Amino acid sequence: MLDVVTLGSATKDIFLFAGASSLESGPRSHFLEIPLDKKIEVVRRLEFTGGGATNSAATFANFKKDVAVISKIGDDYNGDFIVDELRRIGVSTRYLIRTEGETPFTNILVSSNGHMIILSMRGIADTMGADELRLDFKSQWMYISPLSGKSYSVLPKVLGYCSKNGIKVALLPGSMELDIGIRGMRDTMGKVDLVAMNIDEAGRFVGSGNYRKNLISLARAVAGTAIITMGGRGSIVASEGRVYKAGVFKARQINTIGAGDAYSSGFVTGLIDGRGIEDCINLASYNAKGVIGGYGAKSGLVDRYPSTGVKIERIGSYLPAA
Repeated sequence: MLDVVTLGSATKDIFLFAGASSLESGPRSHFLEIPLDKKIEVVRRLEFTGGGATNSAATFANFKKDVAVISKIGDDYNGDFIVDELRRIGVSTRYLIRTEGETPFTNILVSSNGHMIILSMRGIADTMGADELRLDFKSQWMYISPLSGKSYSVLPKVLGYCSKNGIKVALLPGSMELDIGIRGMRDTMGKVDLVAMNIDEAGRFVGSGNYRKNLISLARAVAGTAIITMGGRGSIVASEGRVYKAGVFKARQINTIGAGDAYSSGFVTGLIDGRGIEDCINLASYNAKGVIGGYGAKSGLVDRYPSTGVKIERIGSYLPAA
């Protein structure tokens, strides 16, 4: 029996570091100006595997969980790169879907001041269909990272399988779910044990500008726990009628790619280990700290619980849905 199966994207991520004079800050802090018709000198290159399904699987593997990945990749060099990496870190690839086509990849252009431009090619990941899934496993948890394109259509079949076989579900909604909103996803959310998203996504999904109200709405919609991450402001968690607010471990932020995966998969790891909510929050925060301190969504993932914790306070309560 597996401890957890992850579902979602698998990518190859390439970080390209531009020379000192290549990029300048744009009119807003989150834009960069790229000079046209000029060569941009690349002084360093790093390659990693990425994507929500493999990033989360790496956390589970670090904690010696039996984990498998469901994702669709191409029968190409980048696909081989992903398979080799997953096998190296102890993640089962038996449920990977490999077909003719291009494996998803992301090119991240990093400026001299650390700002990034992210160019994403989804490849065949968006074409994953329910008929391609091999659902014959037994597992404690199913961890569903954001799905896009046609791959979103697999959700009903996966949730039905999990419900029938007593598998708990963690869901990180993608753009399609966020656009549908919590009202349109009511039936789906009722089959989910844990939902996690960042503060902007929660506002988009629930429709309120109050993040605490959004959290409670999420918690009442699911069968267990709701999480909203808030970057440097920490996180809030609602579970079993209690609302918690947590700080962060101090770290120099270099990269945010994969931080959400690190937090959520760390939290689920704590649940698999039978830990209480505060231990889960501490591990989740510690795992996210490791990722934001370096490049690559897996490079800083931890393999142990922290010796100290973040500040956690109980800030309220709510009445769970009947």
